[in-house]
Amino acid sequence: MLAVGLDLAWSPRNPSGLAVAERKAGRWRVREARADVVSNEEILAAIDRSVGRAPAIVAIDAPLVVPYRTRGRDGDRLITKVFGSHDAGVYPATKRTIGRYGGRRIWDLRDALVARGYIHDCRIPTGRPGRFFFETYPHAAAVALFHLPKVLKYKSREGRSLRERMDAFRAYERLLVGLRTFNPPLDAVEPQIDKGMFALRGRALKDYEDRLDAILCAYVAAYYWTWGTERCAIFGTLKGGYIVTPFHEGLATRVPDSTEIITYGSRTAPP
Repeated sequence: MLAVGLDLAWSPRNPSGLAVAERKAGRWRVREARADVVSNEEILAAIDRSVGRAPAIVAIDAPLVVPYRTRGRDGDRLITKVFGSHDAGVYPATKRTIGRYGGRRIWDLRDALVARGYIHDCRIPTGRPGRFFFETYPHAAAVALFHLPKVLKYKSREGRSLRERMDAFRAYERLLVGLRTFNPPLDAVEPQIDKGMFALRGRALKDYEDRLDAILCAYVAAYYWTWGTERCAIFGTLKGGYIVTPFHEGLATRVPDSTEIITYGSRTAPP
């Protein structure tokens, strides 16, 4: 079984991060991580080369289902309600806003994966070989997996110093390497760590960010395949748009009791 993480750029002009992990003897191992795939054709070719005919689960950081032109998705609003205090709210996905960045490529890629035999669903059969893909969100995943009080501030933002970002990158690296002690474990992250990260700037630093995010997405794929909604939550629905993320009871206390658009453990009925 393979787990693929795709940190997908909304614009077809920008590179995306791609990571692949393989499961053997109950452990996952990173096989590759890159950030040099740009077009959908390059992304699909890279996945085809890495996966071949093997079973695989793909976690994609991009809005795969966006039904409304100007109205945001219910799952996005709930993610922000639950994770907002951790600075892990999500940018509302609408057809209009995503379209400004050339976001049609996201849905073209989704359809191309379906044409290759991958099943797109926010629910997957836990622990069974197959070919599946779903949407995830690395910031929420990191908060849940690592019990972070706030997201790590490694992304470029106005007012955020380079030193602050570098410190956050180092913390992010340590957390990803520490996944070797998790259940399921993820090995071989260390070879993907850039020892000269402090010298990276501009596009090179952004590529490194995308590679790390892709590794986290690959782990989320492996984690969801292992645990399903026992330790992950589905925010939203396949029809109305959704995000799948690792989750835990401490976060679940923030979900309004009346909501029916989250699936986690036995806490609520399926949407």
